[in-house]
Amino acid sequence: MRPFSAPVLLTAALAALLWLGIGTVQRTRAGADLGGALVAELPLTLLVFVLAVVLAALRRR
Repeated sequence: MRPFSAPVLLTAALAALLWLGIGTVQRTRAGADLGGALVAELPLTLLVFVLAVVLAALRRR
């Protein structure tokens, strides 16, 4: 099996960071502390990263 290419991983990482940033801002504006907001966003950020890797890899085929 061929490993994922750099553009696929970069695209997925950017999508995940964007998700994490938006979610963290929304949670902190709602009154959560920064650490708690980051921890709360991590599971969904990981899911977004995995989905973005799959979609980007399929799109490059």
